[in-house]
Amino acid sequence: MQFHLTRQVFRQILHNEPITHIQCHGQSILRQYRRQRLPPRFSSAPRRPLFGFSRKPPRELKSADLDQGHEQLIELCNLLAIRARPPPASKIAKAFKDFFNAKANHRSPLEDHQFQHTITAFKHLQAQTEDGSAGLTVEDLQTALKVLTRRKPQQQSGSRAELARLLFEELRIREEDILSENDPFSYERVVLEPYIRILSQSGNTSKARELVKEYWKPGLKKDSLTLWHHLLRGYAREGKEEDLLQTINLMKTNEVVFDVDAHQALNLAYIRLGDLASTKRWYNHPIDSNGNPSTRLNAMVLKLCIAQRDFQWGQDIFTKILEQNPDKEAWDVIFQWAFVKGKGVDEIERMMKVMIETNTKTGNNARPDIYTINELIDLANNMNDSYTAERYVALAHKWKIPLNAQTCLLQLDYRINIGDLDGARHVYKDLQSYEMNGDKDVPLMNKLILALCSAKQQDYDAIMSLVEDLTERKARFEPATVSALCLLHLKRNELHDVIDLLQTHAFHYDLKERAFVRDTFVDFCLDRKNSTAMAWDAYTIFRQVFDETERDIRTKLMNEFFARKRSDMATHVFGHMRQSPYPQKRPTKDTYTQCLEGIAKHEDTSSLEIVHNMLKLDSEVEPDTRLHNALMMAYSACGQHDRSLDFWDDVVYSREGPTYDSIRFALRACQLTPFGERRARDIWRRLQRFEIEVTKEIYEAYVAALAGQGLITESTELLGKMEEVVGFKSDTISLGVLYNASPGSVKKAQVEEWIKANHPGAWEELESMGRMRPRGRDEIFLVDSITKEAALASEAALKAKLENEEEDETEKWE
Repeated sequence: MQFHLTRQVFRQILHNEPITHIQCHGQSILRQYRRQRLPPRFSSAPRRPLFGFSRKPPRELKSADLDQGHEQLIELCNLLAIRARPPPASKIAKAFKDFFNAKANHRSPLEDHQFQHTITAFKHLQAQTEDGSAGLTVEDLQTALKVLTRRKPQQQSGSRAELARLLFEELRIREEDILSENDPFSYERVVLEPYIRILSQSGNTSKARELVKEYWKPGLKKDSLTLWHHLLRGYAREGKEEDLLQTINLMKTNEVVFDVDAHQALNLAYIRLGDLASTKRWYNHPIDSNGNPSTRLNAMVLKLCIAQRDFQWGQDIFTKILEQNPDKEAWDVIFQWAFVKGKGVDEIERMMKVMIETNTKTGNNARPDIYTINELIDLANNMNDSYTAERYVALAHKWKIPLNAQTCLLQLDYRINIGDLDGARHVYKDLQSYEMNGDKDVPLMNKLILALCSAKQQDYDAIMSLVEDLTERKARFEPATVSALCLLHLKRNELHDVIDLLQTHAFHYDLKERAFVRDTFVDFCLDRKNSTAMAWDAYTIFRQVFDETERDIRTKLMNEFFARKRSDMATHVFGHMRQSPYPQKRPTKDTYTQCLEGIAKHEDTSSLEIVHNMLKLDSEVEPDTRLHNALMMAYSACGQHDRSLDFWDDVVYSREGPTYDSIRFALRACQLTPFGERRARDIWRRLQRFEIEVTKEIYEAYVAALAGQGLITESTELLGKMEEVVGFKSDTISLGVLYNASPGSVKKAQVEEWIKANHPGAWEELESMGRMRPRGRDEIFLVDSITKEAALASEAALKAKLENEEEDETEKWE
C-alpha cells in the first residue's frame, strides 16, 4: 500500500497541530483564527554539537572576479547612462591606471566590453580636467597603449583602434615630455611603433602608412624597420595587393631594403591566413641583394603545403631545402614531408639514421630529439591518425629520447579525440611530473573536462578533480567548459558552485562569449524536462550575472514561466525588466501586452494589479488599442468585467479606435457584468450607426452577451436573423455559443429545448463535440479549439491557484 504520511504530517503530529488539506471543509473555519503553535513538549535547552565543536559556518559566495579598477569604470558608465552624478575624477583616473597596470602585469588583452568602459572613462577624464590631460601621466598612457598591442583572435577591432587613437593623440600633445637626450627617437620607439602595430591589425593600414611617411627619419633605418614590416603584414591581412606594391616602392624611395626579414614577415602573414595562392606569388618576389628565402620560411611554407595538400609546389620547396645543406629545423620538416607522402614509421626511422650519418660526415652533431618526435605526433593528430601518433611515442622510447610536457599534451589530445577518456586521465597524471611553462595545457584541460561532462556516464569526482586543479592554478576556463560545468551543477542542484564558477570566469569573457554561457541558462529554463523550481533557480542566477541580456530573451523567459503555469514567477521576470534603469532592457508596449495576455490565461488577479500599476507609472509607454485589448481581456478573465469595460471607453475615444478584438472583448465583458445588456446594445447601435461590417464572430459575441444576461428569447431571435445581417446561417458553433453563454441550469435547459425543436440534429452534433464543466462554473460545449483551450486554461489556473495556496499554508505552519 502506498505510504502517504509525509515529513510535514509527522511534524504537525509532534507539535500537536491540526492537520488540514486543501479539500477539507473545516479549513475555512481554521483560517479565521490565528494559529498559535503550542509550547514544545520538551524544554529547549541550549545545545552544542558532539565533542563541543562548533557547527560548520555557512558557505559564502564568491564576489565577482573583476580586473583591478574595472568595477569603478563600470560604475562610472552606469552612472553616466542614467545621468547621475559620477565619482570624482581622481578616483576614475586611479581606476584607469590600476586597470591597465593589472592588464600589463598579467599580459592579458582587453575584452570587447572593456573597451567601451575605458573609452568612456578616458573621454570623461579629458572633459573633467582643465588642460585635457585626463589626470594621467605619460607613463600611464604608454602602459595603456602597450596593453592594446595584445589582442584576442577574431576580436572586434573598431573600439580597440578608437581607444588607441585617443591615447596616441594625447601622447602626441606631450611629445616633448617623451623625447630623451640619449634616445632622440624615443617617441617613435615607445609611441609610434605600438600605434602603427595596432592600426595595421585593425584594418587601418593606410592610415598607419601615412603616419610612417610623416615620422620616418634616416636614423630610424636600423632600429625601426618593424614599422614597415607592420605595414606589409597589415596589407597582407586586408588583401590589398596594390597598396602592398606601393608600400614596397615607398620603402625603396626611403632607402629601406626589402631584405630577407621583410620577405619573411610578408609571407608569414599569408601563411597564418592559410592563403596558399598569395604565398606562392610573394614567395617568388625578388629579395634585395639577390637574397634567398630563409630556412625558417621554407619550413613554414612546406608545412602550409602539407596542410593544403599541395604536393607539387611542396616538392619544389622540399628540393630547395635539401640543396641548402639542411639544418636541424629543416630536417624536422623533411621528416614531416616524408610522413605526408606516405612513408611509414619504420621508413622515417631509417631516414633519421641517414640524417645522423650525413651530419657526422659534415661535423654536425644534430640528431633527432623530442621536438622532432613532437612535430610528427602533431602532424599525425592533424591527420586523425592516433595509431601512428602512438607509434611515434614508442619510437621515442626506442631511441631513448626523454619525453617532455609537450609530448604528454599531444598524447592527451589524440586520446580525447578517439574517446579514450580513461587513457587521457592517465596521461594527465603523467603530465603532473613535468614542468609546464605558462598555461599551455589549459586548452587541452578544458577539452578534457568538456569531454568528461559530455560522456554518457559522467564521472563527477574525476571532473571535480580536474576543475579543482585548474582553479588552484587560477587558470581561465573556456566558455564551453563553464557552460558544461554550470549545466552539471544545475542538474545536481549545486547552486553555490554555479555562482562561484560564474563569478570567477564570466566577467573575463567578451560579450559573445558571455552570450554563449548565458544561452546555457536560457535553454535550461526553456527545457520542460527541468522542474519549475530548478528553472527559477537558474533564472535567478542568470539575472544576477548576465545583466546585459536584452529584452527579447527576458520576454521569452517570462512567457516560459507563463507556460509552466507560474504567473507569479512570470510577473517577477517582468518586474525585473521594469526595474532596469536602461531603456533597451525595459518593457515595451508589446512586452506589456504579452504579460497581460499570460495573466489573463491564468486568471491571476494579484499579478494583474501589479503589472497594471507598473503601466500607470511607466512614462515611456503610451497605451494603444492592442494594449487596451490586453487589459480588457485580463480584467475580464479575472472576473472584473466593469473595469474591463472602462478600457473599452478609452479605446472608443482614442485616436486609433477599436479593432474587432476590442469589440469582441467588450461584448464578452457585457455578457458577465450586471446589466451588461445595456452596454451590449449601445455597442451594437454604434456598429450600425457607423456602418461597420459585422463578422460572424462579432455577431455571435453579441448574441452571447444578451444570453449571458438571461435574455434567451431575444438571443434566439437574433440567431434567426443571423443570415440577413452577416450573410451566414447559424451553425452548430453558433448554437454552442448560445448554450455556453446561458447562465444556470434552467436557462441552459430552455436553450436545449429550443435547439432540439428548431434545429433537428444539431444537439447530437454538439454532444459529439464533447462537454466540460470547469471547476466552479456551468457546463459548456467544446464548440471550437478556442473554447476548449480557454476552459482548460481556466481549470489549470484554478488548480495552480489552489496548489499555491496549499503551499503557502504549509509554509505558514512550518
